[in-house]
Amino acid sequence: MKMNYLLKSSNFEDRKRNARRKVLWVVIILLIIVVIMITRPIRNTLFTVASPIWKLESGILNSSFFDYFKSKQSLINERVVMEQKLFMAGSLMAENEILRNENETLKDLLGRKEIIQNTVLAAIIVKPPQTPYDMLTVDIGEDNNVQIGDKVIANANVYIGEVSEVYPHSAKIILYSTPGHHLPVMLGLDSVSVEAVGMGGGNFNIFLPREVEVQEGDVIVVPSITPNVFGIVEKVNFKETDSFQTVLFKSPVNISELSLVEIII
Repeated sequence: MKMNYLLKSSNFEDRKRNARRKVLWVVIILLIIVVIMITRPIRNTLFTVASPIWKLESGILNSSFFDYFKSKQSLINERVVMEQKLFMAGSLMAENEILRNENETLKDLLGRKEIIQNTVLAAIIVKPPQTPYDMLTVDIGEDNNVQIGDKVIANANVYIGEVSEVYPHSAKIILYSTPGHHLPVMLGLDSVSVEAVGMGGGNFNIFLPREVEVQEGDVIVVPSITPNVFGIVEKVNFKETDSFQTVLFKSPVNISELSLVEIII
């Protein structure tokens, strides 16, 4: 009898513990549901707040944000290259200034210091094709001490002709390119002394022996202590049987577009 009582008591305790476990699980599940129901608005709020941040992050990663930094780096690299080029240009300018000063010093030592030329500005009032041959008429004359034989330059340092007639308030200028006009010049780096012959319209030719080396692009200058460019060789003509060659060149000044000249007085 006592044995049966113990067995019944043990079974009762087991059922009681099982019931407690079930109640505990029900309570846990209910708590989970309540927590979910309570935290859902908070979660939605957090999602709403975080969404722009996530979108911004995505936009940064997928947009041109990093391209901006790449572009900025590219600009920095280009700036470095430009600064290097400017430095090189500055060095060349400094070197050119040194060479110019050395040239001036040599002129002084040789007793041939360059004399600053006095010039007077003149406006062209008549020019080809209104005038015959290669002639200009300007608006100054005796009133500005202009004299026959005065040299005429254009574009600051290009010799184009000389005064042939002078009047009280005007003067006529004969251009060096006048057909048949002869002018002593120097050709090429070796400064070969030759004579240019005018052919009209700013064109010239030079006749010289075949053994004299001349190439297209060689510079032609008028003899002077002041550097100037009178023309550049455009073409060299000769035949195998000829003992002479013909050099053709043109003045760098376009007379038809010229409105002002300077007369050296």
